[in-house]
Amino acid sequence: MSPSDQSLIGRGGRRPVGVEVEFGGLDAERAADAVRRRFGGTIRRSGAHRLYVDDTELGRFKVELDWDWVHAVDDDTGFMNKAKQLLGDIGREVVPTEVVTPPMPAGRLPELDSLVADLARLGAEGTRSGLLYGFGLHLNPALGPADLDAGPIRRVLQAYMLAAPALRAAIDVPPMRALLPFVEPFPPGYVELVLAPDYDPPLPQLIDDYLRLNPTRNRELDLLPLFAELDGERVRRMVPDPHVSARPTFHWRLPNADFESPDWTVAGQWARWLQVERAALDADELAERLAERQRTNARRESLWASLF
Repeated sequence: MSPSDQSLIGRGGRRPVGVEVEFGGLDAERAADAVRRRFGGTIRRSGAHRLYVDDTELGRFKVELDWDWVHAVDDDTGFMNKAKQLLGDIGREVVPTEVVTPPMPAGRLPELDSLVADLARLGAEGTRSGLLYGFGLHLNPALGPADLDAGPIRRVLQAYMLAAPALRAAIDVPPMRALLPFVEPFPPGYVELVLAPDYDPPLPQLIDDYLRLNPTRNRELDLLPLFAELDGERVRRMVPDPHVSARPTFHWRLPNADFESPDWTVAGQWARWLQVERAALDADELAERLAERQRTNARRESLWASLF
């Protein structure tokens, strides 16, 4: 899988990446104003707890309380909407506020880290600030036309599965966040299927295998947006979840939003993701790692059989 003008996998600074960063302790209005001061643009309100920052130098940002119920439109514009505003204000104690960026060049992620610092100074709290906080950072690396095929997607998925235990340990997902369903690891049966050295399905089977064994958005690496982009009808038929939005990206949900750590950065999490993609680019090395894993598992099974 060698990079080409149409392939974005493994590329760095100019690679478009969308970012979703969650936090507590700060309302959407003040967070949107911080976005405007950092990137320019005009704030547009769309309800009590959702705002857009239009026409920034990067595009349109969305800033909202991450709770669908408070954004739903009701025929009753009186009591119910006031109740939603009040409950949304209360809900900030456990429901995150979220800044969603437009796709931006990865080389500009340090500027997003400056925004995170602005938010923290205004009182935004990250993953480790509260016992019930399950806040995270989501990265959405864009894919080029040459990446939207079974081979590149399968190799990135395999490279990710091989790296996943080390990534979880390095990121140090807190116990409460690990207990919540949002960043569940892939089930063992699916891992064994994908990491078999001879696993090389065509795209329809790759999608079907994923949907059959992962009919949920709640995975540390969520491929539903990508597969919905490639075959929306197939995805909707097997996973009728209205929250699945089709887009030609991976959707990496595992990183924390560790605002409290001086060493944590959005750019640093991006560097971790790039290590996965670069491992996927070396097809020969990846194949050898899969074969070695199979040999190790066979030796372990043989040892257990001899003991019992």
